[in-house]
Amino acid sequence: MNEKNDNYCTIASEEYVLKSLTLYDSICRHNNNFHFWICTIDKPSHDLIKKLNLPNTTTIYIESIENKYLLRAKNNRSITEYCWTVKASFIKFIFKQYRKVKSIIYVDADIYLLSEPSMLFQQLEKNDVLLTCHNFSNRFLHLYKQKGKYNAGVIGFRNNAKSLQILSWWEKRCIEWCYDQVTSNRFADQKYLEIIEKRYPKVFIAKTLIVNAAMWNIENCKIESQGKNVLINNDLLVFFHFSSFFIISENEFDIWMWEYPKIEEEVKEIIYLPYVRSILKSMKLIKVQDKDISKFLMNNYNVDLAGNYIKIID
Repeated sequence: MNEKNDNYCTIASEEYVLKSLTLYDSICRHNNNFHFWICTIDKPSHDLIKKLNLPNTTTIYIESIENKYLLRAKNNRSITEYCWTVKASFIKFIFKQYRKVKSIIYVDADIYLLSEPSMLFQQLEKNDVLLTCHNFSNRFLHLYKQKGKYNAGVIGFRNNAKSLQILSWWEKRCIEWCYDQVTSNRFADQKYLEIIEKRYPKVFIAKTLIVNAAMWNIENCKIESQGKNVLINNDLLVFFHFSSFFIISENEFDIWMWEYPKIEEEVKEIIYLPYVRSILKSMKLIKVQDKDISKFLMNNYNVDLAGNYIKIID
C-alpha cells in the first residue's frame, strides 16, 4: 500500500463472500495500482479470506471496529442491516488507522468493476464526498420517495478533517437507526445522504448511470460490447450493481429475482453471463482452501419463485 494507490473497500458476510471475491477479481482486471479493504462480518468469512491471502488486500474482522454503540445496534438488526450500519464506521477506521490512505471508494460486494474509475478518484482529490445517483428508470420513479435519491452501494470519501466530520455524522445516524424499512425521511443508510448533500459544500454528485448501473436504471438503454469494454448509451460502463442476484448452488443462479423489468438477451450475454463466469472462478478459488462451500451459498432458496433462473452445465 502506498499513497498513490486507488483504494476500495467492501463488507462481506457469508452470503457475500463469493461476490466480494468476484468484486476483487474485477478490480484486478481493470486497476493495476490499488489496495482493497474487506471488513468481514463473521468468522467463516474472515477465516477464509485470510487464508486466501489476496495480494493488495487488507482483511479487517468486524470485532476490530466494534464498540459498545455498534454492539448495542447489532442486537436488534439483521445481518444485512448491520452491514449497512457499520459502513461509515469501517471507512472511518481505515482513515484513522492508515493515514497514508488519501481517499477511498466503498463498493457493495455485489458490484462489479468493468472499467477503470479514474474520474471518480480524480473527483475525490478536490471533494470531500462522492455520491452516486439511483437514476431510476420510468418504471421505478416511485422508488425515489422510498429509497432516496442516492445509492450507498458506491460512495467515496477523501481522508481529511471535513470528511471525517461527515463520516462521524453519518455513523451516528446509522447507529441510531438503520433498518430495511421505509419511513417518511429514512431508509437504511441511504436517505441520510440527501442531508449530506445539502449540509456540506464539497460533495461531488456523479449523475451518470455508468458509475452505478443496475436493473433499476438500464431499461431502454442501448447496451453493447466493444472489444473488452461494455458501453451504455455509447458511454463506457464503470460499475454494474448486481442487486437481487442469488447464488443458489455451485451451478444454479437466480440472476435477477424479479420478472420485471425483463433482462434483455444482450444484457444477459454482455453483462450477466460474464459475471456468472467470474463467480464460478471465485468458487474454484475458495475450494483450494475449503472443499465445502455450502455455507457461502443461499440456504433454502425457492427455485420455483426465481425470476431468472439459470443452471450452468459444464
